[in-house]
Amino acid sequence: MFLSIFFSTSSFRELRAATLPKILIENVEIAGKDNVFKPKYLVNYYDNVVEVHFKTPPNSQNIQSYYYKLDKKNLFSHTATKWVAFHDNRFKISDITSGEYDVFVTYKTKSEQLAPAVFFQVKVERPWWRTWWFWGASFISLFGLFYGRERFLKFWADEEQRHTKKIVELELRTLQLQMNPHFIFNALNSIQSYVMTHDAITANSYLSKFANLIRMFLDSSRSKYISLQEEIKMLNIYIEMESLRFEDKFDYSIVVDPEVNKYIEIPTMILQPFVENAINHGLRYKRVKGVLKIHFFYSKDHLICRMEDNGVGRKVAKEIQSKTRKGYKSQGLKITAERLVTYNKINESNIGFSINDLIINPQESQEDTGTVVEVRFPLN
Repeated sequence: MFLSIFFSTSSFRELRAATLPKILIENVEIAGKDNVFKPKYLVNYYDNVVEVHFKTPPNSQNIQSYYYKLDKKNLFSHTATKWVAFHDNRFKISDITSGEYDVFVTYKTKSEQLAPAVFFQVKVERPWWRTWWFWGASFISLFGLFYGRERFLKFWADEEQRHTKKIVELELRTLQLQMNPHFIFNALNSIQSYVMTHDAITANSYLSKFANLIRMFLDSSRSKYISLQEEIKMLNIYIEMESLRFEDKFDYSIVVDPEVNKYIEIPTMILQPFVENAINHGLRYKRVKGVLKIHFFYSKDHLICRMEDNGVGRKVAKEIQSKTRKGYKSQGLKITAERLVTYNKINESNIGFSINDLIINPQESQEDTGTVVEVRFPLN
């Protein structure tokens, strides 16, 4: 950066001084370095010490004092300052801030006459940290820094969410794989019992239904979702298999309200464990023929699946299990509950279920209370 000096003459206020000689500047010293006079000087902001040398006018014996002043040029005006007196043929201006200045030099005689003033312009450039390009670059850099930081944090948040979702999906697939052996294990037990009792016709019918159900199950297990119509079809085959297995120990009905959309999708194999639980732990222990009712209907913003059985109830079923099936615990409902928790995490959904006792006749013995299960699927 450079200091700009323009040298010219001007008639400021003159007091009977038309014949007084003007001051003649010899050189301008900038930051301790002599410079031959020239019209323009550009000075770096850190070389802002200017010393002016001039020749003593011929009438120096009549000079009372020399004067200079420094007026700063603003965008639309000048900022005037006071005259500064000195008594030598040189003067120094130190620590000039950045900007453009008009420097005036004159003298006054002992008879109070003021000589015509000589002026030159001084321009001290701004330090680099006060330039528009520096502030512009700083703003862009800071904006880029904050924007980059936000993008970086968002990227890692998305990555973390993606990995978390992947882990949760793997957990869901693991639970589905746990469900498959559980269902197949119960079906094979039934087939084994028919074979051992030499009931070939029933075993063949059962095997046929089992093969059809497994094929449907494998087709649906490739996806996390299944239409309500397909789920009901699978439930029909499964309940028919269990009805054969327990020799018509119960009747069943599946009712779908007319306004229910049968093509709505729900998680695969969510309802089967509840039906299995109702048959294996409630209806199979009844002394008389039982009834299983499955009802699909809308309630506000939910699809409700209500599964009701008039079996022996949860308390009696638990007592019977503790006596007859020591060492074995059914995992169907536990796995289903875990699947729903995992599914809700992935999809930010709120599928829930409730299991309660169904008291058929409060006036009679409470041994056969029955059970009612409601599974709630949000319609969104």
